[in-house]
Amino acid sequence: MSKKFKITICSGTACYVMGGAQLMMLEDLIPAEFRDQVEIVGSNCLQACRDSSNGQPPFVRINDYLMESASIARIVDYLRKH
Repeated sequence: MSKKFKITICSGTACYVMGGAQLMMLEDLIPAEFRDQVEIVGSNCLQACRDSSNGQPPFVRINDYLMESASIARIVDYLRKH
């Protein structure tokens, strides 16, 4: 079975400083029900902070959806809804 969700975590400076460092623990903290459904990768920079209309860092891309002000709780909530 292929993964349903590809989660790309931005580790650029702004994202890292604004909370992205905690997002690096997502793989260890993701509920067991989602472990077979997600692929988690890192990105040096998603370039999302270049456009202020995208919101505030940290940024995470889940498939084609760009999440601003990302947190582990918000990511898990998104997975549960989709």
